[in-house]
Amino acid sequence: MNNKSMTDPTFLPATAMAEQIRQKKFSPVDLVDAHLAKIERLNPKLNAYVHVDADRAQRAARDAEAALASGKPLGPLHGVPISIKSSIDVAGLRCEAGTRLRAGFAPSHDAPLVARLKNAGAIVLGVTNTPELLMAWETDNLLYGRTNSPWNFQRTPGGSSGGEAAAIAAGMSAGGVVDRRIAS
Repeated sequence: MNNKSMTDPTFLPATAMAEQIRQKKFSPVDLVDAHLAKIERLNPKLNAYVHVDADRAQRAARDAEAALASGKPLGPLHGVPISIKSSIDVAGLRCEAGTRLRAGFAPSHDAPLVARLKNAGAIVLGVTNTPELLMAWETDNLLYGRTNSPWNFQRTPGGSSGGEAAAIAAGMSAGGVVDRRIAS
């Protein structure tokens, strides 16, 4: 663990967050609220998220806390706040892949990968910015504009998962989906 994770739980690895939740050292509600507060503070500068669903994330966190209190079986990511790249279907959240061709599209069902993450206990905070159709070296598009690096606002995270990279690096997400792999 680095020094930041000692004082700021949003910088803990996702596996450590899950363990701390299982040991009741962290509340899923407190962890989600800490991530949402960081998103509120940093996302206007970074533009990593294109759609945050705080209400749904907070409901899921309360449900995760109730499951923890009742002794129900917990998934390996129980209560861990994550983000999903905006080219992968999350029911009710924008899935536009940074292109005007898909502007306003919000799927009615989760992609299988998202459903599996939720079944493992992960809590989706929102979806993150991408280059148009994931086809550029930098994260910038005509729908949402440029994502900035949390380390240098003059730079943008590269590739199709720049919003995910910026969100994770800034502690606005414990992990995320980049293509069909999980990063943390």
